[in-house]
Amino acid sequence: MSDVLENPSESLGTDNAQEAKRCRVLTPQERYAVRRWWQRLTLNEAEARERKLQPPWPRGVRAILRRCEAPEAAVLTEGFRKLWHMLEKEAPSSELPKYKQRDMQAWACVATVLAELRNEQSGASLGRQLAQQKESTGKPQLSELRFQQLQQSHSADELVRRLRRALALIGHKGVSSVSLADDILLWCQEHDGDGFRPNRTEDRLAFRWANDYFTTLAKYQREDH
Repeated sequence: MSDVLENPSESLGTDNAQEAKRCRVLTPQERYAVRRWWQRLTLNEAEARERKLQPPWPRGVRAILRRCEAPEAAVLTEGFRKLWHMLEKEAPSSELPKYKQRDMQAWACVATVLAELRNEQSGASLGRQLAQQKESTGKPQLSELRFQQLQQSHSADELVRRLRRALALIGHKGVSSVSLADDILLWCQEHDGDGFRPNRTEDRLAFRWANDYFTTLAKYQREDH
């Protein structure tokens, strides 16, 4: 069974439409490739059959990615090579505008972080999930201090390390693989040597994360007063 999407731009449901609207970096073809790669990396055989997907890769492929201490190490793994191959198959970089040519280190960050995601929720953003209220304490899954530290990451290694910790706090689940990949790529674009920054404030990653996080936080803090 092929993983090729005949028409990646067509709607695949409400959540996917929301993802498409939210994404700032990924093309429709790349969004498709990212999700199929994550599914084959993470789902078990029964889940893959239920979704009529190709068989998952051996569990060791994901395990090796998870043991990588930095994105540079991930580039040498089979899991990353499979992602790069799927991207080139679905959306050849030669067809992309020069300003969107693929950055291997940025995609290594994507692979390293997405390998930590055990169960996704299509359309769910990271900021909203990190702000969800803990039943035991009434506080957010990720404290405001740690959220600010995440926002202030200065290097790709630092970003990956803090994202891994953040995903652990929410049980490695509940975030869209596509939205998370797009966030990471946007961060890398904003912090590369060319100094790329979206023109509109609301399109910048720090604003988007903060808006999702504090909007969610305000909902239950308001109810407690």
